Amino acid sequence: MVQEMPQGRSFFHRPALADIAHKILGIRAWLRPMRASLLGLVAAAILSGCESSSVADKVLDDKALKPPPSVVEETFGRGSTEITLLLTRAPGGLYDGAARDIRDGAALAIGELDDAGVMKIKVIDVAEGPAAVAPALAAARARNSGLLISYAPQATTAAIAAIPADQRPPLINLSSPVTGAKVFNFGFDEVASAARGVRSVIASGQKKVVVLAPNTIAGVDEERLRSAIGQAGGALIGVVRYDPAAPPGDLLTRNKALLDDASALVLMGDSAAVGPILKGVRASFAKLAVVGTSHWPMELHADPAAANVIIATVDPEASLLIGERYRRFNKRSLTVYAAEGYDSIAVAAGIVRGKGAVALTPEALMTKTGFRGVTGLFRFTPSGMAERKIGLYKIEGGRLVAIEPKAVSF
Repeated sequence: MVQEMPQGRSFFHRPALADIAHKILGIRAWLRPMRASLLGLVAAAILSGCESSSVADKVLDDKALKPPPSVVEETFGRGSTEITLLLTRAPGGLYDGAARDIRDGAALAIGELDDAGVMKIKVIDVAEGPAAVAPALAAARARNSGLLISYAPQATTAAIAAIPADQRPPLINLSSPVTGAKVFNFGFDEVASAARGVRSVIASGQKKVVVLAPNTIAGVDEERLRSAIGQAGGALIGVVRYDPAAPPGDLLTRNKALLDDASALVLMGDSAAVGPILKGVRASFAKLAVVGTSHWPMELHADPAAANVIIATVDPEASLLIGERYRRFNKRSLTVYAAEGYDSIAVAAGIVRGKGAVALTPEALMTKTGFRGVTGLFRFTPSGMAERKIGLYKIEGGRLVAIEPKAVSF
């Protein structure tokens, strides 16, 4: 039965499990009854060894359902309500990087949250670009797909959004924002995370900021950062781009004068290159206040070099709840992309569970109270953007420690 609460829809249910979770983890606030309790994440995360007949355990025990690195179309779940996941394979024919993590997060969610077995995810490759969109969406419509979720280059995503709204289901877009009817942009914005974190550092007096970012950062994102830093009372004195696939080399040495002049550093990126760069910064520029982002590899939080870094990111308690399951299933750490894949399926699962597949509408997605998931508290707005309440944390003792009260509602 759907329960009403003011702080939004949560991906947790089963009151008995809430009591267990409180005793084990001390997170009663996360597990209090919500407006539309969205399914059994706690059951999956805490009682995996107790509910031998649960869908989640069947998924984890059924090797045939593990996302394989194959060239065939993949389907997860056995229900009749299709969620179409549009991704791009890498040149080698496999899903890699963010696309792989999104797929695997979505696959975990369908196993853990669709305990009624009414949904399925069909993964479709759109690596051919915009030309692949029309036939892929026509086929999805013929299969009565209830929702599209995409992570693709912007031109491909724009082609999806350009399909008339009456000829496709609603779209949840996990990549760069696009506009269109029934389009909802859900990607966790690294620039927004960086801006949120650097505001805190500027407020404490470190006003001269340097940004170290992957060489893929767009000019528009650089300008967004410059604007956010200026509005907070700081000054962006330089942006240094690095190649995530190359060793750091003399990156810091070449920019010594700039870094010596700065009082704060924003280090962006989601690759393994972030760790060596951070260690180099700590060794040579110890005076700098360092701001990380939501996209940092989560295992980096445990590195001593990350001590006292400020990060605006997803809720660590929620990440813990599914992180162990994700690691056991996929043999790697949870990422922000995997969390996005998980939450996008969880939103759909909660709506379908409460009202059926016909309720997968823009109106249902735009509930004013929003949703609370692995990526925190969020809601979709009529503009097509996701409004988020992301937390602000400091890394202490290898973990994220909140430095301001957690948002409980919009």
